[in-house]
Amino acid sequence: MLPGSPIETPAPVSPWRIGTGVMWRNIGELSVNPNLQNGPFAGNFLSTNPAAGPAGTNADRTYDDGFVNRGAATPGTGLTTFWGYQNAGQVGGGNLTYTSTGGIALAPPGFGKDDADTGFSPYLEVSYLRPVGDDLVLGLTANFSFLGLDGTTVSPMAISGVTTFDSYALNGVIPPAPGYVGSFAGPGPLIGNQPTTRTNVLTPTGGTTNYLFDQSTDLYSLALGGELRWSPATNCYLGFGAGAVLNFADWDAGWNARLVDPATNSLRNYARAAGGDDFLMGLYLKASGGYHINEQWSVESFFRYDWNESLDGSVGPSRFELDLSGWSFGLGAGFRF
Repeated sequence: MLPGSPIETPAPVSPWRIGTGVMWRNIGELSVNPNLQNGPFAGNFLSTNPAAGPAGTNADRTYDDGFVNRGAATPGTGLTTFWGYQNAGQVGGGNLTYTSTGGIALAPPGFGKDDADTGFSPYLEVSYLRPVGDDLVLGLTANFSFLGLDGTTVSPMAISGVTTFDSYALNGVIPPAPGYVGSFAGPGPLIGNQPTTRTNVLTPTGGTTNYLFDQSTDLYSLALGGELRWSPATNCYLGFGAGAVLNFADWDAGWNARLVDPATNSLRNYARAAGGDDFLMGLYLKASGGYHINEQWSVESFFRYDWNESLDGSVGPSRFELDLSGWSFGLGAGFRF
């Protein structure tokens, strides 16, 4: 430098940094409560035989060894002349008994779980960091990331055959000989249209059917917090950060199940679908390490853990909960401007 020349000072280092990269994220499990035995599907799981009709109301009932239908007297008295039976062994102890086979029953599906989901999540980060010591910088960081999640649970339902045994109190009525067939209008001996007692016996068939639940979520996360960086050596730094996370979850879910149809005594497919949007809050901790390639460019790796509110929703009678907490490992590059 020549005598009298002005002293040159280095240009100030910009506090602004922008970075981008990708995170490998691990999110908690999906839990599903099918709850199909409640609400509109309750009757599909009762171990009854539709041919024998409901026990607590007047109905037309068909058995393997006879029938008990509603007759002209049933509305006013609960009695009927419109019945018949086939075997002498059905009469005994003051009762007339019937058997109906061919029913189907399902064990309601239990809770389903899908293990933690993982995936790549691109991110964009902006930081404002100013020196607070010889080797320390401190400031604020905003990180925006996206992650697509998918989960599936399968809950088996065991199939059983149902045999119904109904007993009718004769109350002193002496039945005609086996093979008797009464008529709607009578005349004829009167018995109750509703069975006095009912027993359902389930016999496992060895077969199963499934309740299948699918859930997908697009998760957008904005992390805002403070960050401290320390440079133990030239061009290298270690960082620590903490703050809050705002998550936006756009989700869709649906299920498919093969259930008993009481009207036809057979298996039928049922399905439901739903979706929604939710804002969920969280907190995070972050540890990082980086290397300054030059005054403007740097590379960084970091580990972060998020404690987030869980996403929960319903699809018909079924409910699900998706644990959004988990860890992330990230690699990226930064530019100072």
